[in-house]
Amino acid sequence: MKSLLLRVLLALIDAGSWLAPPSRRREWRRQWRADILHEWRWLSRPESGVAARATLVRRTAGALRHALWLRGHVRRLEMITHDLRYGWRQMVRRPGITIAAVLTLGLGIGANMVMYSWLDGRLRGLVPGVDQDRLVAMNGVWRSRNTLSTSYQDFLDFRARRPASVEDLIVYSLAPMNLRTDGEPMRVFGELVSGNYFDVLGVRPALGRLFLREEGTTPNRFPVVVLSHNFWQRRFAGDPSIAGRTVTLNSRAFTVVGVAPQGFRGAEPYLNLDLWVPVVMQPSLTSGGDRISTRGNHWLEAIVRLAPGVTLARAQADLSLIAADLARAYPGDSFSGVQLYELWRAPSMGGAAVTAVMGIQLAVAAIVLLIACANVANLLLASAATRQRETAVRLTLGASRGRLMQQLLTESTLLAVAGGAAGLLFAYWTRDLARVFVPPAPLPIDFEPRMNGVVLLFGLGITFATALVFGLMPALQGSQTSVITALKEAASVATATPRRARLRRALVVAQVALSLLLLVSAGLFIRTLVNAQSVDPGFATRNGLVASIDLQATGYDAARGRALQQQIVARVLDVPGVEAASVAQRMPLGFGGSSDMSIAVDGYSPAPNEEMHVFYNRVGAAYFTAMGIRLLDGREFTDRDGDGARDVTVVNETLARRYFPGRSAVGGRIRIGSRAVEIVGVAHDGKYSAVNEAPRPYMYLPLQQWYRPDVVLIAKTAGEPATVLPALQAAVHALDPNLPLFDVRTIAEHLEVSVFVQRMIATLLGVFGGLALLLAVVGLYGVIAAIAAQRTVEIGMRMALGATRGDIVALILRQGCSMTLVGVVIGLAGAFAVTRLFSSLLVGVTATDAVSFTATTALLALVALLASYVPARRAATLDPLQALRNE
Repeated sequence: MKSLLLRVLLALIDAGSWLAPPSRRREWRRQWRADILHEWRWLSRPESGVAARATLVRRTAGALRHALWLRGHVRRLEMITHDLRYGWRQMVRRPGITIAAVLTLGLGIGANMVMYSWLDGRLRGLVPGVDQDRLVAMNGVWRSRNTLSTSYQDFLDFRARRPASVEDLIVYSLAPMNLRTDGEPMRVFGELVSGNYFDVLGVRPALGRLFLREEGTTPNRFPVVVLSHNFWQRRFAGDPSIAGRTVTLNSRAFTVVGVAPQGFRGAEPYLNLDLWVPVVMQPSLTSGGDRISTRGNHWLEAIVRLAPGVTLARAQADLSLIAADLARAYPGDSFSGVQLYELWRAPSMGGAAVTAVMGIQLAVAAIVLLIACANVANLLLASAATRQRETAVRLTLGASRGRLMQQLLTESTLLAVAGGAAGLLFAYWTRDLARVFVPPAPLPIDFEPRMNGVVLLFGLGITFATALVFGLMPALQGSQTSVITALKEAASVATATPRRARLRRALVVAQVALSLLLLVSAGLFIRTLVNAQSVDPGFATRNGLVASIDLQATGYDAARGRALQQQIVARVLDVPGVEAASVAQRMPLGFGGSSDMSIAVDGYSPAPNEEMHVFYNRVGAAYFTAMGIRLLDGREFTDRDGDGARDVTVVNETLARRYFPGRSAVGGRIRIGSRAVEIVGVAHDGKYSAVNEAPRPYMYLPLQQWYRPDVVLIAKTAGEPATVLPALQAAVHALDPNLPLFDVRTIAEHLEVSVFVQRMIATLLGVFGGLALLLAVVGLYGVIAAIAAQRTVEIGMRMALGATRGDIVALILRQGCSMTLVGVVIGLAGAFAVTRLFSSLLVGVTATDAVSFTATTALLALVALLASYVPARRAATLDPLQALRNE
């Protein structure tokens, strides 16, 4: 009985070996026979019973299942290997198509990787070197405003009463300082931060230590500083003994306690900060008096770390209850609610507008990639016409449609992988492209997107998505199910079926439509850039220099500082080539933003819940002359408007119209806290923070009455500003050799700051639009050339029957123009819908600007006409006899 069972099982193994793939059959049979014989030896033992024999039968059945699995698995591997080898040979055999496809896809994939790296850095890298999943920004809400900063006293109360949904809070503020170790002082940029700043962000020191608890609570008691890793390397050559050394910041000695880890740059996005100082050191470190003890002084940005699993909405509700209690306890000084934002939407970090700009660029790059895919699909469809005989033979031999599709998709994947590799090289070569758009600014801007693992995964994903997009349609068209149809098509070389021809024309129409969409968008932003550069900023001076001066860093008190500022302006006016000079708290249209304050106007009764907040600037005597700001009424500030004189102000025309309707604003009085200031002049409206901002009330205060030690020196020059710079620096050093000029730049360079966003979008859209136009034209040319080749016999017959060359040109052009016309109509409809999404970024032009739509449409039509004319002209030169002989 046992012997019979063994013979049956071995016979099943021998018969089942035919289920295994031929290449593995002998080895499979040998191994399974040995396994069954080994198991049979155990059955000869006395204790073996029916259960053991049943196990042996089940094992034999498993061997048969294994043979089936092995056949399918090995077969698939063999097929894939064969397809890869065959696809590689096809690529080598057609170098022209391969090179064109790889370069086209490389540009599209590379552009998407570059743009995604920008957006990825914005969404995930706003606090470099820190896990920011649970970090959100907090702003105060007061009536119609939801972008208020936080006071230090409010921060202490929020932190002391924080709910269970909030793990902790931190505050920080950007602070330029003067640092001196040996020799000349240098300008550095740091942050004043709360004592728990590093702990909440999860930062660990690379050297030494970070702030202790007591160092962040007692004002002016612990002058300690933490250096950034980059600054430590750059300024101190990575000296490992830096911890414990003393440096001078704004004339006060500070002890270096540690160095932050490499990669951590602080909470200010796109800024490479140098150091961090406890915020409680503010009174002795920066100008503006004691800000930490005044609850109504909202000057700190706040970041909240949420508790694990807590939603943003819940934390906002909990913190709003605390804010409401503080508003009742301190009316007028504390805001009434809070608004939480993801960091990429935080107003202090550029807001959602910056993210939207980067998203627009990524969308544009995606459109370029779609056009590239359409172009490559057209190339493959054209190539498929020469492979119809191959398809017919495969179908005749029994190949299924799925097998043909697998082969064609494998070839497309190989092209896409090669294009992805080219795209990676393109992205690597252009990784520093963002730096080209960074304007000259008095800030350590460091916008450097990185090719990290996430970006590489994104590139890999779009590479395989691209293979599917451009390879699916040619694969479907090339895998004909009818053998007879395939054989008929194979009988006529280089022809295309009506279905394939329609598909190629549809792809060209899509390319034209998408190209027009990009060209219209580029036209709008190019006009926006032109308008932004020609917008009246409110001041006429273009030739001049601006430079930063900080008197607090060199130990000047208020009285000496006022006197020195006047002396500096007087000395600069004596420099040959300087026509006017003054000082100001800030330059308009800079990165520094604007300051605002609450006011009351004598004779004006505010409406219920009306906010009377006015933005302002502190300026010196002759500021309006130096800047070329036109006065509509009254006078500007003079040296007589000094400390101890009657408080005065100059307002802009929007403020005058709003609060003094029907009467002259000159002589009116505005109350700022306990001080009443008299309006002595009305200035022309200007642009103060952005070139596309709407007119808003604005006022100017005399620096001599509202003193600040850190100011901007402005010198209006008659000629080239650079020629005046050495004499200007000498004039300042003659007054104080230890007083350096920082951030020196021309007014023209300063104005570049105001349009850098528009310039970046216009440049990239122009480049992408030009690339899209080129791809569309190439696709159109290829299709028209193929149509002309397919109609060779027809053209010969027409010419033999008397058709002129002009008739033939018109015949071919009609097809090109019809595809272009359909694409233009679809593209215009898409442009009308899409351009409205970024209308807020436009300056002096609407989203439906007729000039942009008309000019780009005309450009596309002209280029498309030329692309169609070349093959049409070639077709018209055919020899009729030769064309008929080809039939």
